[in-house]
Order: sequence, then structure tokens, then C-alpha cells
Amino acid sequence: MPFCNNCGKEVKEGTKFCSGCGASLTDETPSSDTQQNNISGTPCPNCGSIIPFGNVACTKCGSLLNPNKHTAAIVLGYICSVFLPLFGIIIGIYLLTRPNKDVHKHGLIMIVLAIVMVIFWWLLFSYMAYTSSMNRYNNYYTGYSNYGYNDYYNSYYDY
Repeated sequence: MPFCNNCGKEVKEGTKFCSGCGASLTDETPSSDTQQNNISGTPCPNCGSIIPFGNVACTKCGSLLNPNKHTAAIVLGYICSVFLPLFGIIIGIYLLTRPNKDVHKHGLIMIVLAIVMVIFWWLLFSYMAYTSSMNRYNNYYTGYSNYGYNDYYNSYYDY
């Protein structure tokens, strides 16, 4: 029996798409024969052929039986990638490991965005620390400070 080139799962002879990952096993386009009356299972939502129980994808057209779009993970991942980059990377890796190929691009974008945001936050905090230390340096060596007139006011001469 042949094996899938994408995931390595054993597939039946003559199938055009892997039942585990949905990858194409041939370079041909799906045929118009969509009826398989001798196999029990659920009908494919895309082409109508019968998908045997236990399969994740249709063996005729390659569409996933229950494509999970992971909308909540995508939205949460983009938010985390900006404000909590470590969690954005974790969610991006989670999306890259899902069988639905449509969410892989979101996972990759989240990982890149999180890395860019780590660099941005690091530069921002480094700049803030540098300017804070420079203000303390200037105040100490130049004698200037951010105090106003009333801070130097001595009430002894007020009498």
C-alpha cells in the first residue's frame, strides 16, 4: 500500500487525497465521480462523495470534513503578539501544528510579529533607561535640576 508524501499515513490504492491531512497524492484534478455507495460514512460538504468514518479529509477532493477555523486563537494570538510576545509565539506555533492549512499563515505572521515586537519593546525600554540615566547624570554634574523656584525658596528670609 502507498503512503502519503506529506504526513506518512498509509493510504488505499487509487485515492487521490490523503485521508489524514488532505494532501494531494496525484497531480490530477479531482474526477466528477462523486458517488461511493459501497462505503458507509458521511458525505463530503464540498463534492458530496462519501467520506469513510475516521477520515479527516475527503479522498476525492481533499477538503477537510470539519475545518476548524481557530478564529478565537487567531484574534488572541495577534493581540498577544503585540503586547505579550512570548504568548504570541506559543499561539503561533499552536496554529502551525493544526491540520487546517488556512491557519498556518496566521501562525507564521504571529511568530514574526512577536519577534519584531520583542525588538521594539527592548529598544523602547533601553531608550527610556538611557534617557533616565542621562537626566540623573546631567542633574548631578551640571547642577541643573528639574526643581522650580519654590523648591529653592528659603522661608528664613521671609521675616
